[in-house]
Amino acid sequence: MAEILQVKAIKAKKMNLKRVREELLKAAKDEAKTNEKLLGEPIATWTGDKPKPESLVEVGRDDVTVLTGMNGSEKALNKFKWLDEGTRVRYATMSQDWKSKTKPGVLKSGRGRGRVLFVNKRRPRPGIKARGWTELIMKRRRRPFSDAMIKAKNKGLDKLYG
Repeated sequence: MAEILQVKAIKAKKMNLKRVREELLKAAKDEAKTNEKLLGEPIATWTGDKPKPESLVEVGRDDVTVLTGMNGSEKALNKFKWLDEGTRVRYATMSQDWKSKTKPGVLKSGRGRGRVLFVNKRRPRPGIKARGWTELIMKRRRRPFSDAMIKAKNKGLDKLYG
């Protein structure tokens, strides 16, 4: 006697990952706001030309990207870059009572004091020590960002199948 076994494929409905993308986008925007706040801390006490932190957020097919950087006038961007990355030399001579508003490896800014006495392009002085703000933020936010994306993905999947 022959046995007959019949197997039917069960097809799930097509997955609509819109809810997952929405949750990822919401979490990425929250990360962008956090990054902008952190990037704004060292320049909080600046006067005159001051850059403004801005972010771009994208949820692609395979990844989520949050790019945060500074926007503003060329002078403001240069000031930020010179402090963040440091310089080999500087041409400004500062007053005796000079105290920088910022310190390397610290995301805060203080009051500072002093002034630029003169600029002499022929007689360079020791450069500016790199503050490393962008690197510090990246290191500090890498793990929380990853955790937030996993949480957002799971929340979106719960909504999809919930």
